[in-house]
Amino acid sequence: MRQELILRPASMRLAVFLLAAVAEAAAIRLLTYDADQFFCGNVSAYTLCRGLRTLPLSVFFMCAAVVLMTVARPRLWHSYAHLAAAAPSRRLVPAGLHLLGLVLVLVPLWRLPLAQLEAQFSQAAPLFLAGGAFALLGAALWLLPLRAWKQWLLGNGAFLPLVAAGFFLLPLVVEATGWLWGENRALTRLTFQAVSGVFALTGTELFTLPGERIIGLNGFSVRIASGCSGAEGVALVAVFMALYALLARRTLRMRPYWAVLFPVAVCLSWILNILRISALIWLGANVSPKLAVDGFHSYAGWLMFSLLAFAVLAIVHNMAFFHTGAAKTGSRPGLPLRADPLFARIVPFILFMMSGTITPLLWENPADGYPLRVAFMMVGLALFWPALRAIDWRAGPADWLTGCAVAAMWLLLAPETTASATQAPDPFWILCRLLGTVLLVPVIEELFFRAYVLERAAGTSAAAPWRVLAGLALSSLLFAALHDRWLAGAAAGGAFGILYLRTRRPGGAVQAHMLANAIIAAVAIATMNYDLI
Repeated sequence: MRQELILRPASMRLAVFLLAAVAEAAAIRLLTYDADQFFCGNVSAYTLCRGLRTLPLSVFFMCAAVVLMTVARPRLWHSYAHLAAAAPSRRLVPAGLHLLGLVLVLVPLWRLPLAQLEAQFSQAAPLFLAGGAFALLGAALWLLPLRAWKQWLLGNGAFLPLVAAGFFLLPLVVEATGWLWGENRALTRLTFQAVSGVFALTGTELFTLPGERIIGLNGFSVRIASGCSGAEGVALVAVFMALYALLARRTLRMRPYWAVLFPVAVCLSWILNILRISALIWLGANVSPKLAVDGFHSYAGWLMFSLLAFAVLAIVHNMAFFHTGAAKTGSRPGLPLRADPLFARIVPFILFMMSGTITPLLWENPADGYPLRVAFMMVGLALFWPALRAIDWRAGPADWLTGCAVAAMWLLLAPETTASATQAPDPFWILCRLLGTVLLVPVIEELFFRAYVLERAAGTSAAAPWRVLAGLALSSLLFAALHDRWLAGAAAGGAFGILYLRTRRPGGAVQAHMLANAIIAAVAIATMNYDLI
């Protein structure tokens, strides 16, 4: 009870802070709605203008990182809550400082049209800088006194300050190194030259316009735009490796991981991007322009990223060079890969997602390639059969009733459609679809979303209720993102998540998911409406 009384004022103050931040952001957005009327390139103080436009993003990144670290480490949250409870309840001076800063930011935006602000930006910039500093300082002191901030940030080791500083600097570093990518910049030009070099190695004659970065072969041509530079792939690799490092921080040797594996992964990401563009040109010139543009171009990047992510996981797991002496329960160096329960929850899902990026590359109608997806799923589960055999798959009446309820909800909320007028799929495709939908997909999705994502996010059974609810919401939203009907998907994910939290075993959620999909599949076959599955 005492713990709850301590947490309540901190939670209420944070809620007020978030509501105020959203309202202020909305007000600024309304005043800068016609953003096309303002361009930093027309401002004499260009660098200052770009820096000021990037600063709000830096503050957002820093705050988001601190919040995520606090959620991931309950000790940080409880420390913050105790410091907030001990602070004075009335903090009028910080609130006034914040309001003063907000006024300084809003006055130039309110008094000057954006087009006129370009000409007078040098005079308005000090107001923006001072206003932003006052608003941020006032908000911070309203949440916690200065001494409490110092105690919280520095009293829990150097990890939190380093994370905050790193994420604050990230957008500024990206802005400062912007010369690498973008239209006709270093990385884009280098990508154009590398793709040309790939074809030169094979002796293939190309049509090229270096000034426009256009490469053509047999009447099919592509333009190497800024999005083709490979920068997005490098960013994805960085985010993936950072998340993995966070999850495996207790057993991972950070220095070789970042000093050796990260540069190799970044280089491979860029090389795979070169090969992707080269394959796109070859497919468009020799196979099918439609397949190249609508299929390969859209999905090959995700396929390359999935392959690289899988390779990183395999390398880290199998090389003792990247592990500390301590072993973490559930993922132990030296444990056979096929018997590793952590990899059994993740790798089949990665293969499942990879199969979804491969079928559009090979079929103009990706649904026709579902048998290939079934093959990928079966391989993924077969690889980790020793680990799967050790899992408790038991379920009970509550799980089965939940499965029936989810099926009823899914069917009731389905958009009204009629039976397809086209020819029904062949029996082999229907058999593969039933096998995947009813048996394979529930196992793979529940192991990943419930036994991995929810388990990690919610913590142990003794974790605080807010953390359990946050984990349930996160896993349900990620599950919904895989479905076209995201609202029904989120509701189903929430139901399966509650089943998992009851026992901390995946068996109940898996069987409920299987039963729900079986009922939906039966209705789809009976009505000849295969869009349901």
